[in-house]
Amino acid sequence: MYNKSKSLVRLVLIFFVVISPFLASAQVKSDWFSWTSSGQLPVKEGLSHVQAGLSNGVLIVAGGANFKGSIQEGGTKQIHSKIYIAKDPKTLVWEEQGDLPFPLANAAVVPYQDGFLVLGGTNGEKALNTILHLKWDPVQAKVIITKDYPILPLALVSASATHIGNTIYIGAGQDADGKAQADFYSLKLDNNSLPSQAEWKKLTPFPGTARFGATFQAQSNGEYENLYLFGGKGNSGYLLDAYKFDPKKNEWKALASLPRPALFSPYLPMGQTHIALFSGSDGHDAENAIALGDEYHMVKDAMAYHTITDTWVKLNHIPLGVAGAIAIKWADQILLIGGELRPGVRTSEIQIAQIQTAKEKSKFGWIDYATLVLYLVVLAGISIYFSKQKDASEDYLLGSKSIPYWAVGISIMATQVSAIGFMSIPAKSYAVNWGYFAGVFTWFIVVPMVTRAYIPFIRKLNVASAYHYLEARFNSTARLFAASVFVLFQLARMGLVLYLPALALSAVTPLDTITCIIIMGVLSTIYTVVGGFEAVIWIEVAQAILLFGGGLLCLILAIMGLNGGISDFFNTGITEQKFSLGEMDWSFTSSTFVVILIGNVFIRLGNLTSDQSVVQRYMTTSSLKEAKRSVWADVWISIPWAIVIYALGTALFVFYKQNPGLLNPSINTDGILPMFIAQQAPVGISGLIIAAIFAASMSTLEGSIHSVATIFTTDFYGRYKKDLNNQQIGRVAKIATLVLGVFATGLSLILVFMDINSILDIFQEITGLFIGASTALFLLGILTTRANATGAVIGAFSSGIILYFVKTQTSLNFWLYSAIGFLSCFVIGYLMSLLFPGKKELQGLTYYTINDNLKTK
Repeated sequence: MYNKSKSLVRLVLIFFVVISPFLASAQVKSDWFSWTSSGQLPVKEGLSHVQAGLSNGVLIVAGGANFKGSIQEGGTKQIHSKIYIAKDPKTLVWEEQGDLPFPLANAAVVPYQDGFLVLGGTNGEKALNTILHLKWDPVQAKVIITKDYPILPLALVSASATHIGNTIYIGAGQDADGKAQADFYSLKLDNNSLPSQAEWKKLTPFPGTARFGATFQAQSNGEYENLYLFGGKGNSGYLLDAYKFDPKKNEWKALASLPRPALFSPYLPMGQTHIALFSGSDGHDAENAIALGDEYHMVKDAMAYHTITDTWVKLNHIPLGVAGAIAIKWADQILLIGGELRPGVRTSEIQIAQIQTAKEKSKFGWIDYATLVLYLVVLAGISIYFSKQKDASEDYLLGSKSIPYWAVGISIMATQVSAIGFMSIPAKSYAVNWGYFAGVFTWFIVVPMVTRAYIPFIRKLNVASAYHYLEARFNSTARLFAASVFVLFQLARMGLVLYLPALALSAVTPLDTITCIIIMGVLSTIYTVVGGFEAVIWIEVAQAILLFGGGLLCLILAIMGLNGGISDFFNTGITEQKFSLGEMDWSFTSSTFVVILIGNVFIRLGNLTSDQSVVQRYMTTSSLKEAKRSVWADVWISIPWAIVIYALGTALFVFYKQNPGLLNPSINTDGILPMFIAQQAPVGISGLIIAAIFAASMSTLEGSIHSVATIFTTDFYGRYKKDLNNQQIGRVAKIATLVLGVFATGLSLILVFMDINSILDIFQEITGLFIGASTALFLLGILTTRANATGAVIGAFSSGIILYFVKTQTSLNFWLYSAIGFLSCFVIGYLMSLLFPGKKELQGLTYYTINDNLKTK
């Protein structure tokens, strides 16, 4: 038994001890780059238009161009073939590594397979159509040059090239006659065949005028990678236009024009959704550049494009204006290598910038910390209150079975929402649209079936684990399979739901993400171990109220921050199609409305039938009628919640479209909401909103930990230790809860070091892979009388094999995984039951025998 006052004091003291070193600190938004130092190329006359890239931790610089003598005095352009390497980004000590097969400059460079491809270019005499691959071999300690690639469709100089996966894209540039081109090609390289066997495919040409020296970069549009084309120079002059190519739709779209022309600007992708351009030539005084001599300078400004909001921002200036340099990201530095200072003059300077990763912190004051501490103390009080009454195993695992239906409904909503819902859904509607809202409609398809055909069965069994039904209907193998699938799913889920609020807290307070994960994991585990299941439910009720209030408050703050308020919210949202429900077609390879709807039907069905964390909740009500009402209460609470949270994402999009300079490339898309809180939430409100994010995650984490501990205790441990008394079972459940909390914390710490584009997509993919077969087993048992244990087990394992094939060998969208898992298990299970018939008593275990010995509470 825990002493209430001592526990509360310890909790508050521990929290303040952890955060006290950071209470006085706060950081403000920094520039993206800090130009701190420089290095030198090994060619003292300098070089521009070199071919450079990283390979196995080594920087390779090859070829390039400069002038022999002053251009005013008739100096001539010379093309180089030497290869140099540097192994340390801090010292840039150069080693010569032989020569290219021929002099080369103005080639397109594309990173590929531990090295980089060099496409086209010039040898000083003609345009080239060759492709080379340069790679550093650490074993042989030399640069390996591979020529076994198909030649370009035409010789190109100053072309634009990039890649998405194994597909290389190239276009624009100047042909052998010096004429600008608009042709666009792709080359799909297969790892299982020789590169020389691949063939170039002609695509829809670049829109606008033909050009060369343009920026061409692959970057995520918030959902998947597109190709972005900016500026360059055409036959008639410098260009400001910009376009993107969607490889899935095979179409071009015009974008916001550049703030200024950009010819031969070095560029890099930054973060998940930015592209940065440095310096280059904007064409100012171009006709007088030679005559001006030393008085002529390239522009020094840098700028960045944001792919989601279609906006440009100006960045801090670089020390030396250059055109024709190449930008390389090496460790935490950006290197601008060489370049043209003015006509006929190259530089040997390598400009080096440190990437600024510091995130803007809000002024998180004592009121905010007090709000957080108060929230944690309330949760501790609830846990301690119920701990006094939960020594029996049934009470610890299922509560007192007297919890009102509305509280259970709110608890179901809270445990399903999690921080994934609170943060990743707004991030998804911010980045794309309301496409995932299609899942809301499935409530009215699934809930009537569940309340009529499923809940009576599970209520009749009166057990802590839903999977007990599968043993009664089939056998222990079916039960253990479904229980194992649930445990694996929840273990993967726990790490995700703990990682997200830690990301939020680190974005608005001086605490870093790792510290936040440890604090969250420890506190959630303590609350769950101490209080038992009834405490978990009432904690989730309090958390749901805070969650809804926090989401609504964020929405109000975002709309109030718009120039035109609510009218801008709707006008911009409609103009940019942010309220769209997605693509209305029958493609099964992308997240269309139909695909999301189908997937959500089976995911929702699985959540309400085979997800122990949900089933366990409506088992705590006093009667079958109350259990059904609790699920409908979940529906009526979840719908307004969904509207608020999707609208919040749209409001964030409009806000940052109007304020693109506030975007930080070091923050990924899933961090857009905490970044907004850091920038816009006033003192006192930040603590309330962060407490809401805590509530979102802790409710799900506590529920997941408790439900998995229940499964372990009843479906695994309890099967082999049948002589345990209630006190022993309760002790085992608490130990399992403690171990699971430690595991969830460790998994979240691993996620910190991963590059995650969308937590929501990862979560839905995991859900689809795990939930289909388990759901099918329940419905196979309930809706059929001929299904038997042999068929059910064969169907379950066959489903796993089919899903593995679908994921690894097809391009079907991840939303369909749950449907494929369900249908394959159900159909194969039923057919195998007919092939291998068996008999078993079915009284009260199927829809058709429901009234046989039916007993409900």
